[in-house]
Amino acid sequence: MNVALRTPLPTPMTGEELAPCIETGLGILAEALDCAQEVQRDVWDFAVEVRCLRGAGLSDSGLRWLLCKGYAKHAIETTRPRAHERTFRVTWSLVFSDRSCFVLTGAGAMFAGQLCSTPRALGGPRPSASSSRPAIWAAVPRWDADCHELRWGAKLVKRFREPALNQELILDAFEEEGWPRHMDDPLPNNFSCDSKQRLHDTIKRLNWHQVNRLLQFRGDGGDTGIIWKSLG
Repeated sequence: MNVALRTPLPTPMTGEELAPCIETGLGILAEALDCAQEVQRDVWDFAVEVRCLRGAGLSDSGLRWLLCKGYAKHAIETTRPRAHERTFRVTWSLVFSDRSCFVLTGAGAMFAGQLCSTPRALGGPRPSASSSRPAIWAAVPRWDADCHELRWGAKLVKRFREPALNQELILDAFEEEGWPRHMDDPLPNNFSCDSKQRLHDTIKRLNWHQVNRLLQFRGDGGDTGIIWKSLG
């Protein structure tokens, strides 16, 4: 879900160095993604409230920059009192309320991972905002729909030279949701085919012909969802 940049925003960059408040915000969002993946929950279960990010020093301009770059997603929390699950209404708005929450996207995780390994202009390593788990920041795949390429870090996993609609729809959905470990079947309803068999066949094809065998996809046991894991 790419957010279109309608008007120029002041950049939080100084020279080639990212503003410290942006690094801090990325660290908080990356920690939330890490926690969600560790317990195999949807990333939105660990969505970070706007007050937490503001309290850590991230300005609204910094938040808008993250959204417009496609590094984060914005939603309004709609969870009712005594509800057992958090619920959200995804919004394209760059205007925030006290119920605004944010998650890191796959692109954001890759960007945060690059920060961990990029030296500062004046020399020396760039400190991460959360030094205890920096490797997790890059620990999600990256699907480039324009190039039809699936990557794990800098390594190519799979490139589609011919149309593969169902496989690409699944990869689109994973990229859209920030690569949760489990996702319900995102393929559209088609009453002319067996949806469970279609998902099963698509999962098999995702595992075939990988340039570097670094990812494995499998069903969730109920034939209604898909799980991925790293083989690297």
